Amino acid sequence: MSAREIRSMTDSHLANDLTAVESWSKLFAIVLGVLYLFGFLVVASYLSRFGVSSFSMLHLQYLTAGFWALGPPVIHSSISYISHRFDDRAAPLTGEINWHRVAVSTLLAAIPTGLFIVLLATIPNVLKSFTPGMGIRIVLFYAAMLMCAQMFWVSLQTDTEKETWLFNRSHAAPFYFTLLFMIVLVYCVWFSGRVYPLIPFSLGGGRPLSVVFVEGEKKIPDEIQKADPAAKRSIPYKLLLSTDKSYIVVAPSSKERSIEISRDSVSGIVVLD
Repeated sequence: MSAREIRSMTDSHLANDLTAVESWSKLFAIVLGVLYLFGFLVVASYLSRFGVSSFSMLHLQYLTAGFWALGPPVIHSSISYISHRFDDRAAPLTGEINWHRVAVSTLLAAIPTGLFIVLLATIPNVLKSFTPGMGIRIVLFYAAMLMCAQMFWVSLQTDTEKETWLFNRSHAAPFYFTLLFMIVLVYCVWFSGRVYPLIPFSLGGGRPLSVVFVEGEKKIPDEIQKADPAAKRSIPYKLLLSTDKSYIVVAPSSKERSIEISRDSVSGIVVLD
């Protein structure tokens, strides 16, 4: 083998490696973007129940909330995408339903879903509130999302001469994408109200921390109730959100939903749990 042939093979392998790295980077960026977007929807839907809005574009809580909400199906879809790219010859997309692939895909989806439910069950004080019905709904939502995503992908990849009324780019693909988006949107709203409040604040969830505000050089604002008139600490509050400028807590009065407290108005906070 000549030096030119060796150099050509080396360049070919290097180009393939660079292409693989580029594909992995794009996939990673897409996964993070999807989790961040729907994490934002979960957090925004949850905080809206308390009359709070947070539109900070760089918020780690959005990413963690997205992981809790859509981690299993997104991880499963990413693994399936990688598998299809490198092993598509075993079951090529033809524009018809490949029931074997659908069955295997559904079974594989149970693995990250099962791990997710087990992880939720191991979090303190979650198992007593997490009902079997909630677990069944999560599995059904995941199955519906994966099915719509599969139908959308098959429709998008179908050749023009093999198009059918069930799989085609002009009508079926937009329909499946819209249906997938609506299912995910409904799921995010449901998740924000039923599951997200069970996950502790320290793990990126919506279960508020119990905190006490400490009085500094300035007196605690009148909006904050003290344990007693002479105390330098407030009564326990449920912390919903902490920003660079303020703390947002659940209002103790049933006529109010939340209270925003400037960080400069208190000396600090004590976390009770």
